Amino acid sequence: MAQDTLQTLQRIVWEARMPLEIRLAASECRSFDEADPYLIAYPRLSYLPLLLPRLHAFFSAALIADADTVSPYAGYFTYDDVPLKWHLPVGLLYDIYVLSTRDTGTDNASPSSLPFKLTLHFALDPQKPAMPATPVVLHDSFINSVKEADFLRSGTAKPIMTLGAQESKALWTSTQDNDLSTFAKIHTSLMPSPGQLRNIPLRVYLPSPPDQDPSKAQIKVLQSRIPPTVASAGQSTPAALRGGGGQAQTLGTALHQLIPSLFPSRRTPILATPLLHGAPVPMNAHLEELLRWGCYADGWLSVVVAMRG
Repeated sequence: MAQDTLQTLQRIVWEARMPLEIRLAASECRSFDEADPYLIAYPRLSYLPLLLPRLHAFFSAALIADADTVSPYAGYFTYDDVPLKWHLPVGLLYDIYVLSTRDTGTDNASPSSLPFKLTLHFALDPQKPAMPATPVVLHDSFINSVKEADFLRSGTAKPIMTLGAQESKALWTSTQDNDLSTFAKIHTSLMPSPGQLRNIPLRVYLPSPPDQDPSKAQIKVLQSRIPPTVASAGQSTPAALRGGGGQAQTLGTALHQLIPSLFPSRRTPILATPLLHGAPVPMNAHLEELLRWGCYADGWLSVVVAMRG
């Protein structure tokens, strides 16, 4: 795929925004008919905890508790009573909890449930994430994920570890500011040249069983070392990978390797459909190209599996 095409696709991913409707939990609201919701078109690649200071200020007058005694970063979000993982981008959360529940195997699938309707909580709860998502905690989580992806791509964490302090900081601030221009310059320096990629940082998110209690739903994540090529017939896999030979790894071949029960075919989505940034992805898409334009800001190619009817 041409470089200008990859850059165009990357820009589309970064410019995509998610309509959010955030309401204060009724049990924490002093108004009988609940407070007005907070509405925003939010970048799909961004993180919900970055909104907490604004949400704390917006809902402070509606809180039963004294707002001055409540830390903004004590806040957390739920969807259908399920606490959301604060370290996952909001677009990925939407794909996991909303799009993956749709029947992608029919032409008459129900329209997307937009806006993404979330509930904000500040009161302590047993299911609440144990660690408040403060700016420092969110930054450290992001950088750790970047380092892990970098190690898989290059076989070493040297590229990210040799970044200057200013560049390392800019990698996170550009994500916060949805600044693709600044982010792309740094991220490109971390990406191996074509033919030098060791592994694809791929994570596959599986939906919970349909009969599971929503309040106890868990995200199942599959992760493995996925090489950018697969051995051709007559080649041994190690030799093919070391020499850069073989055929390009596709999304279909990778999913068949990871989840053969859901993806018995390498070419056709029979039982399930892979989603990336809210859209179905062809099974014959080359995984390396998907990584270069479609990874999230932390460097991971995060694919959500939606079951077909």
